[in-house]
Amino acid sequence: MGTIDRVIAAALRRRGLVLAGVLLLIALGVWSVLRIPIDAFPDVTNIQVEVLSTTPGLSPPEVERFVTYPVETAMRGLPRLDQIRSVSKAGLSVVTVVFEDGVDVYFARQVVLERLIEARERVPEGTEIAMGPVSTAMGEIYQYTLAGERPAGLDETDWLTEVRTVQDWVLAPLLKAVPGVSEINSFGGAIKQYQVVVDPDKLQAYDLTLADVGQALRRNNLSAGGNVLEHGDRQYLVRGVGLLQSVAEIGAVVLDARDGTPVLVRDVAEVRAGRAVRQGGAVKDGRGEVVGGVVMMLRGANGRDVVRAVQGRVAEINGSGVLPHGLRLEPYYQRSDIIDRAVHTVTEALLIGSVLVVLVLYLFLRSFRGAFIVLLALPLSMLFTFVMMRLFGLSANLMSLGGLAISIGMIIDATIIQVENVQRHLTEAGAGEARLPVVLRSVLEVRKPSIFGELIIALTFIPIIALQGIEGKMFLPLAFTHVIALFASLLLSLAAIPAFCHVVLRPRRDDRNALVEGAKRAYLPVLRWSLRHSAVVVGAAGVLLAGAVLLVPRLGTEFMPVMDEGALDADIQFLPGLSLAESMEMSRKVEARLMEFPELVTIVGKTGQTGIALEARGVEKTGYVGVLRPRREWTSARTREELTGKMREALEGFPGMAFSFSQPIACRIDELVAGTRAQLIVKLFGEDLDVLKDRAAAIAAALGRVRGATDVTVESVAGQPYITVRPDRARLARLGLAVEDVQDVVEAAVGGRTVTQIYEGDRYFDLQLRYPEARRSTPESIGAILVRTPGGARVPLAGMAEIGLAEGPSQISREAGQRRIGIECNISGRDLGGFVAEARRAIARDVALPPGYFLDYGGQFESQQRAMRRLAVILPATIGLVLVLLYLTFGSLRLSLLVLLDLPFALIGGVLALWLSGLYLSVPASVGFIALFGIAVLNGIVLLSYIAHLREEGRPAGEAIVEGCLNRLRPVLMTATITVLSLAPLLFAQGPGSEIQRPLAVVVVGGLISSTLLTLLVLPVLYSRFGERRERK
Repeated sequence: MGTIDRVIAAALRRRGLVLAGVLLLIALGVWSVLRIPIDAFPDVTNIQVEVLSTTPGLSPPEVERFVTYPVETAMRGLPRLDQIRSVSKAGLSVVTVVFEDGVDVYFARQVVLERLIEARERVPEGTEIAMGPVSTAMGEIYQYTLAGERPAGLDETDWLTEVRTVQDWVLAPLLKAVPGVSEINSFGGAIKQYQVVVDPDKLQAYDLTLADVGQALRRNNLSAGGNVLEHGDRQYLVRGVGLLQSVAEIGAVVLDARDGTPVLVRDVAEVRAGRAVRQGGAVKDGRGEVVGGVVMMLRGANGRDVVRAVQGRVAEINGSGVLPHGLRLEPYYQRSDIIDRAVHTVTEALLIGSVLVVLVLYLFLRSFRGAFIVLLALPLSMLFTFVMMRLFGLSANLMSLGGLAISIGMIIDATIIQVENVQRHLTEAGAGEARLPVVLRSVLEVRKPSIFGELIIALTFIPIIALQGIEGKMFLPLAFTHVIALFASLLLSLAAIPAFCHVVLRPRRDDRNALVEGAKRAYLPVLRWSLRHSAVVVGAAGVLLAGAVLLVPRLGTEFMPVMDEGALDADIQFLPGLSLAESMEMSRKVEARLMEFPELVTIVGKTGQTGIALEARGVEKTGYVGVLRPRREWTSARTREELTGKMREALEGFPGMAFSFSQPIACRIDELVAGTRAQLIVKLFGEDLDVLKDRAAAIAAALGRVRGATDVTVESVAGQPYITVRPDRARLARLGLAVEDVQDVVEAAVGGRTVTQIYEGDRYFDLQLRYPEARRSTPESIGAILVRTPGGARVPLAGMAEIGLAEGPSQISREAGQRRIGIECNISGRDLGGFVAEARRAIARDVALPPGYFLDYGGQFESQQRAMRRLAVILPATIGLVLVLLYLTFGSLRLSLLVLLDLPFALIGGVLALWLSGLYLSVPASVGFIALFGIAVLNGIVLLSYIAHLREEGRPAGEAIVEGCLNRLRPVLMTATITVLSLAPLLFAQGPGSEIQRPLAVVVVGGLISSTLLTLLVLPVLYSRFGERRERK
């Protein structure tokens, strides 16, 4: 007796110990269920660190040269580095450092921080470099705006500044203190700033410069510590208090003294509390500007718990009166909505599937006792899985729970085989034989095919575990829970189920089942006809298989089905050079037009650089997040594709505007993983921005002519108006000046220079020095700015520099150390793979690239190709391992190959089901085929192992085939029926996430139907021919 046999025998003898173990499992399982993290989806984003550098006043080329390139150079050679990409905009550099999967995010941030020490030495003075928050694409869990009545006497601009101050200094700290929150990103409004607006005429009259004013302000805004003094029996702390605290104090700062009379700041400048130059803003529902924030969740935190904690804190804030002016926080997007709906989708499928399983079990077994034992394996296996999920830190989400949903039938396969065999032997033995040896003999009879069947099903999931990138992170939880549930089922079948069979099952007077007997009566003549006409049966199966293979290229391919999040994400791009005010007005009109659709509840548009760390937009771009009503309330469209199509038509009337539609989570994942918010990006690499722009326009035109192309957008890289100040070095030399003197004046007088900070309690605001707008808003007024020479003369800037208008880059994107431009598009009405193939041909035919320029295709297509390449290598290797296990099961290569023929049988139904349902061959569908192959092989094992057992007892081949098929008809039909019905809820589910689960379920259901039918007919025929040949030999 082998080890496994001894385990089974021991479990039967020590049934009390087994029961105690089951009770312990139930307790641990319930504890784990109550404490397991819950989220909508697994976090599929890669490990990356955003390096954000701000250098106000620098143009995109200067930002690229002096900031982006040094930071990129410093990051090269980092351990386990995967990719570096960057975007350089006016005054802003965003470098994304992507690491290989498996790198700890805090290790990644540590090594990046160490390299930033090197980078800071090479960037311009005053550049602020920081790392983005420890968050991911799944981190934007809560978005809100602030609403309240504007006080009388306060204009709109001052009101927005006041609200933004409340957001930054009151709300953000309160929300950031919530456990699991990593960052609060504010947007909209205007940031308060103290300003000293210098009159250049008065400055000249007093013979002062901007540098004199800046130095005086810095020297008069200081505090110091004088340590401690002891006087008598007391000790005193010494403070030197000298901070500026008001506009009046700033204006009273002394610049110089003339004839005993002080020259004050207010004598040469206007001092005011104003607002910083804005590079972004936000509009809500097409009505007006708003201020708000985005709550970012810490990587790895429990999504639902964090959202609930934030909701609780928001309720406290709104109810406590801590916000001034009657302000209240109004959420417009909450991740908890989709978390609850996604989890509901799969838990509903689990419950309905379980109920259907109960009905099928009773119909086939006609025994409440037998059905009870089989059903008991289901919750016990799931509880064991939840314990393992808790142990390994896996959240309960759409994919991990989906793994349980698709494994319902497979979990109880081994139990069904055992219970059915034990019940049959107990009935045959009657009351004259002791139950313990009958149960032991019955369990041992089927334990080998049961164990190897479960192992083979688990083994077929190796390709899923081997997937990388976004697809690997998406489906690893599904594979994990599926394999663990099967492992739990296997353990139960070795220990608990035999004990339960001994305790619960009893001999039956009549083990016949009307349903099963009817199936046998219908099956027997068909089986005998098939055995007599083997050539016809095998030929028909071959024709079906050939048809399925020919049908595969017609299916179309895609990476992942589009999931309905119940929300809308849109990007609008206007012409470069548009002012912020005009861009926001256009954004407001777009919102007003979109709000005419009754399906839209609310929409918030963020224009330009809104302060969100993961977004780097120019003022010509606006990103929208809209919340949609439940699908049952829609009136103007039936599907999301139809709705966005009508929205595109509604926006066609806006001139010079490009737009694209997506969903919040989907576009954020695409952006962080592939650097684009669209499904497909064509990357054109090269050095010359003008050539990039010209060729990108040609590529976009070719792409737009391909059927299915929507939202074709060229990344904005040029068309930005510039006022250039180009010093004349010869003139500077004659005046005794350097280029630095000119650039210093341009930076301070035109752009404004922050000289110090003004503190208001815990808050602090920049104090900026600059000229009045009228003296710096045109090339002529800039040229009139006076520059003091070393000899004391004042010379206009136009006398030492060439000043004029020009056009230049609006942003510069880089990847892998090279400049690139992206042409983005979404695909509608056709498959991704077919679209890309046609697009490649169209671009190659219509677009000629200069030497040194090349294309690369990214986005979802890149992920799809990576997944298919991986599966093409791993899947054959896995089939080889399955063949090894089959050989260990049967001890015969011939029988092993016969069972392996169930795989093409399953392929027939899976392919046909996909084609009939109109679904594409995607990663979820591929996962469905992988799951299907394991079940199909199990059915073959159940059938052939019993036939082989009868042959070993000396039965003639024909008799053994017929009797084996009839006796194993019930477990084969039960396995197939239970698996099909357990997946049926996923076929018809409509909640978020059902789009990803449906292709998987369609493939398994269709393939299992064909596999079961062909297994019961073709496999016996093949066995009769190959078996007889082996017997004669």
